[in-house]
Amino acid sequence: MTAPPPAGGPLPLAVLLSGAGRTLENLLATIARGELDARVAAVIGSRPGLRGLAVAEAHGLPAVAVDRRRYADDAAFTAAVFAALAPHAPELLVLSGFLRRLVIPPAWQGRIVNIHPSLLPAFGGRGFYGRRVHEAALAYGVKITGCTVHFVDDEYDHGPIILQRAVPVLDGDTPDSLAARVFAAECEAYPEALRLYAGGRLALDGRRVRVLEPSAARR
Repeated sequence: MTAPPPAGGPLPLAVLLSGAGRTLENLLATIARGELDARVAAVIGSRPGLRGLAVAEAHGLPAVAVDRRRYADDAAFTAAVFAALAPHAPELLVLSGFLRRLVIPPAWQGRIVNIHPSLLPAFGGRGFYGRRVHEAALAYGVKITGCTVHFVDDEYDHGPIILQRAVPVLDGDTPDSLAARVFAAECEAYPEALRLYAGGRLALDGRRVRVLEPSAARR
């Protein structure tokens, strides 16, 4: 299947987050510079009091906390998230350090993306997020790490890969210095993946994501 572009106008996004909202800030800055034809229609946080929700409110965006702790299981939590999103009609969900599992409804297959701070499948899966990923990369002794943008399925860090960016691991790196270098790559990779989606240039073929030439994209 080919991920379709929106019917017209900027691609409406919803951003789901569980932390400080740095990826949200980067997306908003990228949109403001005219480098991504999209708009953030809503922001969902996985609990109240997140800085990312304050970032959204400061930009005049609808921001809602859907507290995972209030729901008995992932299915109930997912239903609450999509109920909160429904009035805003996003085309694509963008996970931004979102640490809660969603049960993907059939209508949303191929319409949810995530970015992970490693070259998946390395250092991914349940429990691998944030600083933990960079600590694991350094402990293993890898020479290259990076970031991965992928479609989301019902498993952590498992869906088809859209694109990856490699980052060198330096001899003197700490988890913090490595994290900063990887995040700089994320700030370029995520908007690029969203541009490809908005242009209808991503074709899903099983676990493979093929990037179509602009002339071949569905319009």
